[in-house]
Amino acid sequence: MSQSIIELRNVFYQIMEGDKERVLLNRINYSFEEGAITTISGPSGSGKTTLLYALSGLIDNVEGDIVVSGENVNALSRKDKDKYRLNNIGMVFQNLNLFSFMNVKENILVPLYLQNKKVTKELEKQLDDYLMLLNLGHIQDKAIPTLSGGEQQRVAILRALICNPKVVLCDEPTASLDHANAEVFMQTLTEIKKATGTSFIIATHDDYVYRYGEHRLRMIDGSVVES
Repeated sequence: MSQSIIELRNVFYQIMEGDKERVLLNRINYSFEEGAITTISGPSGSGKTTLLYALSGLIDNVEGDIVVSGENVNALSRKDKDKYRLNNIGMVFQNLNLFSFMNVKENILVPLYLQNKKVTKELEKQLDDYLMLLNLGHIQDKAIPTLSGGEQQRVAILRALICNPKVVLCDEPTASLDHANAEVFMQTLTEIKKATGTSFIIATHDDYVYRYGEHRLRMIDGSVVES
């Protein structure tokens, strides 16, 4: 029987635009399955990215419950939200946020540095396994600007995975890729999911990427209208 990794209960979020209120997340109730790829589509402004930010604890004043493995993220302080995100959530966003002054391996290890973790023999072995899985071992010492777009995407995935997060959130991860590289990206995610049991939640405009989801949501005006 499938288990949920994230439970959304009556999740609501609005902002002020001028003198008007705008609802970005409109009373969402949903359970994300553990170890699955869930894709979310919808037009620009539908709330996809806002939902990912809420799941990661990056925005405050979100109403309702966001329960990750039994812990209510909304009940945490700002400091504890940051700690929760660092320990539980991997993130791959459209602009990737890779450091051009670091090589591939150094970029991947950034989350470990942030957690003041030592690179143990076990972590070195895990990193080597991931580098082999994503065909990056031969370029691990190369600078980021010398890589192709597809290679940079794979580096971003590895960085999100290196601390063994419960969930990896991806916001339009294939937006800068052509169809062939988008296909490689999604096949890679599928392989990683099978190998590690990691849960992936992906917001996308790309129908091809959307169809990869084992579970699929559509959002309009902050509401989940189809699943």
